[in-house]
Amino acid sequence: MASGLVALLGLFLLGDAAVRGSWDVVLTALGPLAVLVWALWVLTYRPSIRLDDDALTVVNPLRETRVPWGAVADVRLRWQIVVETTEGRRIPCWGGPSAPRPATTRRGTQQQPAQMSVLLDRWAERRAAATAGGGAVQRGWDRPALVTGAVAALLLAVSLSSAVLR
Repeated sequence: MASGLVALLGLFLLGDAAVRGSWDVVLTALGPLAVLVWALWVLTYRPSIRLDDDALTVVNPLRETRVPWGAVADVRLRWQIVVETTEGRRIPCWGGPSAPRPATTRRGTQQQPAQMSVLLDRWAERRAAATAGGGAVQRGWDRPALVTGAVAALLLAVSLSSAVLR
């Protein structure tokens, strides 16, 4: 929440400089602000867990991993959700819920977040339908995040060069 407010404040100040006609300030501040907003987006907003009929897709900062339901060996909630594959690989999920405070219910069982229940229910449904070892785990770069980061880095280079030329 605080990081989003910092980004909004920076955008507001950048817009204020543009309205006032201070284009040298806009050009100098645009690159660092773009890198800041990109980093906040990659670290706090972009990470996610997507569920579909065929696989579980984990989007972490700069990496994306698609795990077919048949390749999921276990799903656990530690500090964050961790997906264990049949190959023995552990995939931490930055975009899932974190472990709640260790409060127990009256029956002595620990409560889990509702999102974790949705994930476990979908895994139970699809595990029966998926074939054993149903496909390979596909791991790759998160292209939208990398392209956006390259644009932010280009803006930073332009800002730095404009500051040097002044």
